[in-house]
Amino acid sequence: MVFAAEDLKRAGFYHDNARRATLQKQAGDLVAYLASLDMTIMFQPFDSTGRARIVQLINKSNQYNLTTRRYTDPEVTDAENDPCVFALQVRLADIFGDYGIISVVICRPGEAGVWDIDTWLMSCRVLGRKVEHTVLGEILRQARAAGIRKLTGTYKPTDRNKLVAGHYAKLGFTKIGEEGSGQTCWELLVEGREPESAPMKIVSQGLPPAEENSSS
Repeated sequence: MVFAAEDLKRAGFYHDNARRATLQKQAGDLVAYLASLDMTIMFQPFDSTGRARIVQLINKSNQYNLTTRRYTDPEVTDAENDPCVFALQVRLADIFGDYGIISVVICRPGEAGVWDIDTWLMSCRVLGRKVEHTVLGEILRQARAAGIRKLTGTYKPTDRNKLVAGHYAKLGFTKIGEEGSGQTCWELLVEGREPESAPMKIVSQGLPPAEENSSS
């Protein structure tokens, strides 16, 4: 059957989620549960291997998507090859399986010393794992390595992304503007900021060495 492989994949995902729910009940609290998942998060720049999935996520993610900007394959390739753009793909795995690419971030240069978060999206399958905190930690590490002093970001509300209305506030950003449409602008000073940690192994591949990583 045409859909047999996809049906099996979906069934496997639901089965693994049921096992995660059982483990969460046994763990008792969130920190213990997250630790018991033995998660590994991997950060990589955009590349040809992940490009098709990156494009798919950018064009289909609606709920956990701060701006819902859409980009074509050539536009993603341009971001991948632009040395001034920080383009990050994020993968996650736990003891039950590999989620593949679950988050995409694109930071573009703003005024001197500023990265503007053009795109930040995440799969809803990994909500409640503190993935966004860990992703911010990597953005901050790479920003410091690049001499960036401030991050800015925008939340553009839609009918589908109310889930992330409090995203930047939760991560410690300061609101610096709001429009009648509900669009809000945020900023975060890079120096001395470290987001809440999450119990997961962090692996960086193909990224410029960051100061914190080089001393560990």
